[in-house]
Amino acid sequence: MLIIKISIENMETFECIKSRRTVRKYDKKDVPHEIIGQIIFAGSQAPSAGNMQPWVFIVVKEEETKKELSTAALRQDFIFKAPVVIVVAADLERSGDKYGERGKKFYCIQDTAAAIENMLLAAHDLGLGACWVGAFEEEKVKGILSMPDRLRPVGLITIGHPLPYDKEKKPKRLPFENITFLEKYGQIYPDWMEHPAEEWKFKIEPLESHVKKLKEKLTSRKK
Repeated sequence: MLIIKISIENMETFECIKSRRTVRKYDKKDVPHEIIGQIIFAGSQAPSAGNMQPWVFIVVKEEETKKELSTAALRQDFIFKAPVVIVVAADLERSGDKYGERGKKFYCIQDTAAAIENMLLAAHDLGLGACWVGAFEEEKVKGILSMPDRLRPVGLITIGHPLPYDKEKKPKRLPFENITFLEKYGQIYPDWMEHPAEEWKFKIEPLESHVKKLKEKLTSRKK
C-alpha cells in the first residue's frame, strides 16, 4: 500500500495562489508516483455537492497514449511532451443518483473543477509546472482511455518539471475591486481599505489609485 506523506508547510497559501502560472514546457525528467499521489490527494480533498466526490483520475505516462490524447486535444503538442498527463473525469451517475439531471449536468462539473484547481496549486507548491487543458474531443478521449459511459472527461492536466529558462509572463489580472459589487450587480462596493496607505497581502491599491495613475499616464502622453 502506498503511503502518501503530505507536507503542509511548503508554501504560504496566498503566495501559492498568487505565484502559480500555467506551464507548458517541461524538462524530460520523470515525476515520481509519490509526487503524483500527493497531487491527486490534493484533488480528492476538494468540496463537492453532498460530499458525493464524483471525480475519477487516470494517470497517463505511456508515450503512445499521450500522443493520442494530444491528437484528441486539437493537436496540442505540449501534451505528449509532458512527463505526466492526469485526465480528470466526472462520474455523472454518482452525482445524478442524488441530484438528478442538475447533478449530472452541473454539480459534478463544478466539483471536478474544484478538484483540478487543488491539483494545480499542489503541483506548484511541490515545485512542478502544470497546465489545465479543456480543449479536446470528449468522445475520443473516452475511447482512448476506455472510459464507461457514466464518465465525462473534464480536464487533461499536464505536469512536469518546468524548464529553468522558460520564463512564464505574469498574466494581467483584472483588479478584483472592479468586478465585485455589494448586494446587487452594479452597486459599487465601498472602499476596501479604511486607510489607503495600508498595505495588503497582495499589495492591492484602492480603485481610486488605479484611476489616478491612469489619468496621470494619459496626461503625460498628451504633453
